[in-house]
Amino acid sequence: MLFNLLIGSILLGAVHAAIPNHWLPVALIGRSENWSMRETLGVAALSGFFHTLSTVILGVLIGAIGVELSEQLESQTRWIASLILIFMGLVYFAVHNPHSAHEHVPKGLSGRSKRAIVGTLALAMLLSPCLEIETFFFTAGTLGWPAIVTLSVAYTAITILCMVGLTALSFRGLARLQWHWLEHHEKQITGGILIALGILNFFIEL
Repeated sequence: MLFNLLIGSILLGAVHAAIPNHWLPVALIGRSENWSMRETLGVAALSGFFHTLSTVILGVLIGAIGVELSEQLESQTRWIASLILIFMGLVYFAVHNPHSAHEHVPKGLSGRSKRAIVGTLALAMLLSPCLEIETFFFTAGTLGWPAIVTLSVAYTAITILCMVGLTALSFRGLARLQWHWLEHHEKQITGGILIALGILNFFIEL
């Protein structure tokens, strides 16, 4: 099951990090403020770190619930975790709204001091954790604390790498693709990943 969770968290982390509002504003601000590529990527990495920090803190708390549940219902935890994943996937399909805006980074930062810009970006990311991944932490909790730690490291690494990589592409003017389709369909993609992982966990234990 841990292997399934890692694959699911990597996919979900990559999808979430690829949403333009996570990395495009950093690239645009960096160019408008005449930051170097190194400075811009550093800010992107810092923003990604604070984004994953709040996500992981919340995930560890939720994972602790999974640990407690696993100790009390050891024989039932596998199908309970699978049903929770499938249920959350259906919920994300139900709440999908292609016209909703996915705001993470506040506007109007251009022209401010670098410290103010970086602080605002970091705070905005800290206060907007990725709630989609939290179901994975609960499931990891049923496997114990090593699984929670492994999931935390994997999610943090893939999120920061994707944000920095896409910021670099955008900064160089190579990311002129229509990324907004991903923003509009994120809930559906997330729901599909959760449902697929729930079904996989139920039938295959890896």
